[in-house]
Amino acid sequence: MSSAFPSSCSAVSRRIVPLLWLAGSLWGGGCTVRDPVALLTSAPDGGPGPVSTPDSGPSTSEDPPDEHEAFCASTGPLMLVSDGVTDEKVCTGQLAERAFRHALCSCDRLAFSAALSTDAFRGSLGKYTPGGQGGGVATNGGLAANDTVKVGGELSAGGGDGIRLGRSLTVQGVLYSGGPLTGDVTAEVTGDAWVRGDVGLASLKVDGKLAVPEGRLMSGDVQATQVSREPVASLAPCACDAGSLLDVPGLIANHATRNHNAAIGLDPDSLRGFTGERSLELPCGRFYLSGIEGEGRLDLVVRERTALFVRDSIVIGERLSIEVVPPGELDLFIGADLTVAGAFALGSTDAPARTRVYVAGHGTLGISAGSVVAGNLYAPDATLNLSGNAEVFGSLFVRHLEASGTLAVHYDADVRELASACGSGK
Repeated sequence: MSSAFPSSCSAVSRRIVPLLWLAGSLWGGGCTVRDPVALLTSAPDGGPGPVSTPDSGPSTSEDPPDEHEAFCASTGPLMLVSDGVTDEKVCTGQLAERAFRHALCSCDRLAFSAALSTDAFRGSLGKYTPGGQGGGVATNGGLAANDTVKVGGELSAGGGDGIRLGRSLTVQGVLYSGGPLTGDVTAEVTGDAWVRGDVGLASLKVDGKLAVPEGRLMSGDVQATQVSREPVASLAPCACDAGSLLDVPGLIANHATRNHNAAIGLDPDSLRGFTGERSLELPCGRFYLSGIEGEGRLDLVVRERTALFVRDSIVIGERLSIEVVPPGELDLFIGADLTVAGAFALGSTDAPARTRVYVAGHGTLGISAGSVVAGNLYAPDATLNLSGNAEVFGSLFVRHLEASGTLAVHYDADVRELASACGSGK
């Protein structure tokens, strides 16, 4: 299935069309893939899906066609309209760098009954291989772990309750604890370690400096290149305060009219109240939907530079698949909650940095066993509930995390360098 047609194709190629019409055009028309077209279809046996055209559906675009063409001829991260006061543009690469600096960031304390591990790779350099250095873990609360913890990057727990361990700890970077570091276990830190409370482990090996305030106790076998008795400042490693949060609702509101819906004939209400199976393929551009609600299954496919703004919640009764095919990239902004009753498939495990999801809701996002999360999720006011053993490619920024099984996060470090290309966006 293609997401685009050349400018020499019929004008109807700019409309949302049934899948069978598209198939006939691809086989018989000889079109190449540059001129945008969106597809909104139902399952083969479910009857035609909701279809809108520029003549019959509401137009919400204030951007002229030449702006859309210029936008899609550019490269690099998307440029979005910022707040309504300044009307300045913000680059999605800059948003991503601010939001996804760690493999896991939690505003509340972290607690794990099963093993936690993180590592890192760069999707731009090849497929994931285990054990790459990077992929930090941070929380503004404390950390309590009953099983092994292996962090490929830094580990920061800002809460006064510090870090309490039930089994071994390995940190391939700097360790920071806002309170005691305790447990009848062994711990190894390849960087420096900063502990604001007592140190009480069976053994602690620090390749760099260990800093502990005067008056705090140190027990067990402690080895460090340097032990320093000095003040350790308070730290909140995750940007969870109101002044630091990204303005997801504001970005969505500014694109309710400033979008490219008219260029492809996309009705903002097309995916409200659907049943059965639906498929939406979006081309390059910025698109707006009032909400996504359905009792069935939804497949969203992106192959180019795309941003999708959803004013209200996304509520899917069965399965949600968001496929981002490199070199495509997606920034998805959701104004309320994201709720998926069944399996959730997100992004590409080969290039997780190309998929960024920003959720403004305060509810619980449950990800069932068997789901595939390969992208970056920013939901600083929401609870993420992971059922069973979970493997994430990308990163997580949430208010609260609940994990019933093991959690492995493979961080795509490319997400930290997206802002470097912002100068070429339009």
